Amino acid sequence: MQEQKTNNELSLQPKVYSFISNPATIMQTTSGRRLQILSPGKLNKLEGPDFKNVAILLDGFVIVGDAEFHINSEDWIKHKHYNDPKYSNVILHIVCNNNLNQKISLETIVVSEKSLQNIELNDFDGNEVSSLEELQHFSLIRLLRKASDIQELLNNNSIQDSLKIVLKSFIDRYESRRRRPVYNEGKLLNILEVIPNSLFYKFLISVSEGLEVSIQDSLQLLLKTKIADEGASMRREIIINCILPFAVCLSNDETRINLFLWYWSTPSITEYGILKRRFPNINQNFFWQQQGMLEYIKEHGRRTNIASNALNEYFPENLLQFYKIGRYSLDDLIVNPNFED
Repeated sequence: MQEQKTNNELSLQPKVYSFISNPATIMQTTSGRRLQILSPGKLNKLEGPDFKNVAILLDGFVIVGDAEFHINSEDWIKHKHYNDPKYSNVILHIVCNNNLNQKISLETIVVSEKSLQNIELNDFDGNEVSSLEELQHFSLIRLLRKASDIQELLNNNSIQDSLKIVLKSFIDRYESRRRRPVYNEGKLLNILEVIPNSLFYKFLISVSEGLEVSIQDSLQLLLKTKIADEGASMRREIIINCILPFAVCLSNDETRINLFLWYWSTPSITEYGILKRRFPNINQNFFWQQQGMLEYIKEHGRRTNIASNALNEYFPENLLQFYKIGRYSLDDLIVNPNFED
């Protein structure tokens, strides 16, 4: 329970939140699994888990649940969280000292107390978005929403036909939001004609066949390679809005980890003027930041909070086979490392 926490733990809680708010960091759990925290959820200062609705990438599976912080891991047992219904959805244990000598159905990461003490907390003035953590929420929603739309197409169409449908929809939206014609209709339609013979399509086929490809090198090459006569800006948008979510749907667990890492760590190329005007105090250093702001605008500022409720609003849990909710999913992964639906 929250009142059992020491003053030191309470003072470290916001610093832990800051620590887990870097989506580009890949950590290793005490069981040896690779873990990436895609969204740190919401800091909870009331009774119950310290962080609500955290989204993690665990060995290629996106799992949404809660996280709890203790200085000593044995406090999970001492505080009887294991049979407290308020903690039934905890999927991640964050500790400074891993001194628990028995197995629990939680993944645990260890972070030194000294490194937490050294974290400086900064006030954030982000206009309508209240924090960078909230921006991560919207960025994750955007990527998985697009992936779910593509998965529905793939369930009934070939990769090539699905790609053409997605690109046609993207081109239609691209044209509609331009105040002046940048590309004539012929040039835009040419993209649809040549895409089956492009490096972009070959990249997706390689991913779908489980071939060993360097995600970082491949996507950087695509950023520099023309499909037809499009400019760098449009090509970047095609990759982020079409190719990346396509690859997420087609990839195996190993490749999916690298796709998420690329998404969260790749610097943006240019700033969007509309985002600069709407969010003057938020940097556009990375693709994910821009995507988070765009999703926020799409939601008209509705603060969907987060991650399981918002994601379920867009698609059913069983649509994306790598997306799971709650402790039961974690239990399945722990019992069977080769878990498949």
